[in-house]
Amino acid sequence: MLDFIFFHPEPMQGFQDFLESLEIPYESDTEFQASIEQEGLTISISDKYDIELIEKIECHYDKMMGLNEQLISDEEDASEIKNAGISVNLSNGQVVLADVNPNILYKLSLALEADEILELVGAIADAVENPDIRPLCKR
Repeated sequence: MLDFIFFHPEPMQGFQDFLESLEIPYESDTEFQASIEQEGLTISISDKYDIELIEKIECHYDKMMGLNEQLISDEEDASEIKNAGISVNLSNGQVVLADVNPNILYKLSLALEADEILELVGAIADAVENPDIRPLCKR
């Protein structure tokens, strides 16, 4: 199954309409109920379609995520979130919290999964703790 998560009812409905226009059956969470506790709703489809169709579906999902981002930013005052941070694991076992601009962290989370962000942060921390001035092609 392929899962697509939504945080606003309008892009979710647009995605459902798109799937219906392609006659692709889907499963979805219960009716959208906006609440602070809700982390999002998921629409799931089979992963048995050819790659071209899946790419077309993913392209439309990306468009709906752009709409999702715009709708949420219009509805929420971005200044409400004053602080954000990322945990950094140091080589000595210590864990520190790096202050990060919430807008940057939000944009990063749109492009990368949480484990990918942590991998990036870990690579940067390792490079700072263990500098290697050789070019990448020599490592």
